[in-house]
Amino acid sequence: MLSALRDWTRDSPTTAVLGIARSIIRFVENVIPDPDDHGDTAATLETMRDEHLE
Repeated sequence: MLSALRDWTRDSPTTAVLGIARSIIRFVENVIPDPDDHGDTAATLETMRDEHLE
């Protein structure tokens, strides 16, 4: 994935920033599961952050 994103940045810098941001968001949504199985990735990330801070 990182190699593809690097190539995209090199080949089309004007579209790469927005596209890379969207790709990262989709990747995170697919990789980080929701502990309550409601599909809310933001809540999962907040829970992970809070647990890490504790």
